[in-house]
Amino acid sequence: MSITIYSKFMESVTKNLYRIAMKYRKEGKYVPITYAELGKKVDAVAASMRKLGIGKGDTVVIASYNRPEWAIADLATLKLGAIVVPIYCMPGHLLPAAYFKYILNDAKVKLIFVEDKPTYSIAAQIKPEVPSLQHIVLIEEADAGDLECVKFEDLTKIEPPTTEGPADISENDVATIVYTSGTTGEPKGVVLTHKNIVANSAAAVKRCRFTPDDVVISYLPLGHMFERTCDQYSVLFEGGCIGYAEDLLTAARDAEEIRPTVLLAVPRVIEKAYSIAVETIEGSSPLKKGLVLSAVKNLNEYANRKYKKMRIPVWLGLKRHFYNALVASKFRKLGGGRIRLIVSGAAPLNRQLAKILYIMGFNIVEGYGLTEASPVVACSTVEDNVLGTVGRPLDGVEVRIGENSEILVRGPNVMKGYLNKPRETAQVIDAEGWLHTGDQGKFDERGNLSITGRIKEIIVTASGKNITPTLVEGKISSSRYIEHVMVYGDNRKYLVALVAPFRESIEQYAKANDISYDAYAQLMEREEIKNIIKSEILKAMTDLASYEQVKAFALIAEPFAVGNDLLTPSLKIRRKKIAEKYAELIEDMYLGREICAEKKIVCHF
Repeated sequence: MSITIYSKFMESVTKNLYRIAMKYRKEGKYVPITYAELGKKVDAVAASMRKLGIGKGDTVVIASYNRPEWAIADLATLKLGAIVVPIYCMPGHLLPAAYFKYILNDAKVKLIFVEDKPTYSIAAQIKPEVPSLQHIVLIEEADAGDLECVKFEDLTKIEPPTTEGPADISENDVATIVYTSGTTGEPKGVVLTHKNIVANSAAAVKRCRFTPDDVVISYLPLGHMFERTCDQYSVLFEGGCIGYAEDLLTAARDAEEIRPTVLLAVPRVIEKAYSIAVETIEGSSPLKKGLVLSAVKNLNEYANRKYKKMRIPVWLGLKRHFYNALVASKFRKLGGGRIRLIVSGAAPLNRQLAKILYIMGFNIVEGYGLTEASPVVACSTVEDNVLGTVGRPLDGVEVRIGENSEILVRGPNVMKGYLNKPRETAQVIDAEGWLHTGDQGKFDERGNLSITGRIKEIIVTASGKNITPTLVEGKISSSRYIEHVMVYGDNRKYLVALVAPFRESIEQYAKANDISYDAYAQLMEREEIKNIIKSEILKAMTDLASYEQVKAFALIAEPFAVGNDLLTPSLKIRRKKIAEKYAELIEDMYLGREICAEKKIVCHF
């Protein structure tokens, strides 16, 4: 019998009947769902979907926030041999109707699960233009009213409880079609099989040593395979517990109640959490502020010496132990105080911050992957963690470096191809089965992989210098005052940057320094704000080559977000769209100091 996602889940249900599988907030409190209860809900929803005409090979969209219903709909669909198509959906970040219509038509979707009334409105609006779409299922019952839809709650109430078995599914059958971010063009549907995901999940579990006692907090979008494979499938297959955050903004508060042992995160979340913690302390009493900032400075110096294998003076070691006991222990209590492992993925983590967190006692590892690889390719371990690398490839995954330093991947985790795009599939998977990732990298002498850039994003200046923009952007955006940054400079004499400040930090700085304003956008024109951003950028660029340094920047009040189509669902910047939207502003940065000064938007170095 083939091993499928549903069979792995039911194997775990049988072993862990009365263990808690999930926690979610209901009427202000977290309530549990056992594996036995979860298994029954999945089977009931599957039986109801079968009555609606959903069967093997049909496609089903899930456009919902992270919540138990997401996993239930996912597993129920897979039990039927149908195919899950996730669409990014997070509070305040609703993708445009055109995006929904493209995916529903491309995948010939028959049923769509929607989170709430706004998402329902989009589905209902485009339904006449999607011939295959037959059913809309609304998850949030409070929004149902008189809407013409099926209520999710009704799908769980089938009587008597169904004992109908799963469809005849092979491990090579398609499990999901995940539409890639489309940073440079039209989204592509990545076709992943049951074997792809089960193999990748098993290898990730082994590398991160998940156990039935582990608890995770689910807050990264489940439309992204990093969250779905590593937080949902890996945890459920091992008998662990998933605690659902209400949304990204409440994740820190929710973590105090969920008390996770493993935290999956993207670098921006880790960096901003650290910045906010330091910023909060800076607003406290002078004594506490002085102690904490001295601690950070000491830990920073200790970390640098340790990782450069320099001699550590006795006085520095003693101070480190003092500050570790006094301050670092407070940081370790964040998130419920039980975090044994932080796994950072999706982008490079600021190396200096990783050092500080390590010295504070956090076990933090980095991974690398892409949707086309289900997604994990490599991940470091606590025991063998070389900062600046993403560790060794997972068991069963082959990685080699090809022409132009491109990372090539082969293994059971590599996708079948792109839906309805044979030409694009042939361009990325060669005759020998190697997936051409488009990422650049190198191995060290111990077999650890480092990511050095992305081929399509490399900036070539007018003087012929090749620059990896993410390297520069990562350093600049590590500032607590900067939310997002995009570096530009292709065929130009120097680099410039569009900077979207971190609003909370800027407003707090304005308040602390008596800077008056009526609207947030006005702060972008204030010299005090431009100067603090200038100072942060200069500080971030100290170890960059001169040609890698930004020579001008412009402040923009509008954040880069999924909702305004400037970020992808996996929170990567859409370079082409940002460059098009701010084309005039970019040109201004190359016109000279006087013209820029007139507009009060740009600062030159």
